Amino acid sequence: MNELDFFQTFGKEGVTFLAIILVYFLFVKPKDIQIEKKDTQIMELMETNRQVVNENSDTLADISITMEKISGELTSLNDNQVKLKEGQDELWKEIIMIKKER
Repeated sequence: MNELDFFQTFGKEGVTFLAIILVYFLFVKPKDIQIEKKDTQIMELMETNRQVVNENSDTLADISITMEKISGELTSLNDNQVKLKEGQDELWKEIIMIKKER
């Protein structure tokens, strides 16, 4: 009877051990694999985001330089318009003086 108890206990322990192994391989390991895949995807997304930010920052720097050039040109244009207005005022003064002399 002692051997029978031993085999029953061994059988129960074996079933418990087998159940633990099955639970691990059926539920725990697949979740670990999914978590690893998600970690890999997150790292890939982070790297892609870094590349996009780098490319966009280069583009934004180019846009900023272009905007500075446009600002300089607009300032120059404004100065030229002021000079043109002053020249037109002088021209009208000259025209009025010529008309008065006649």
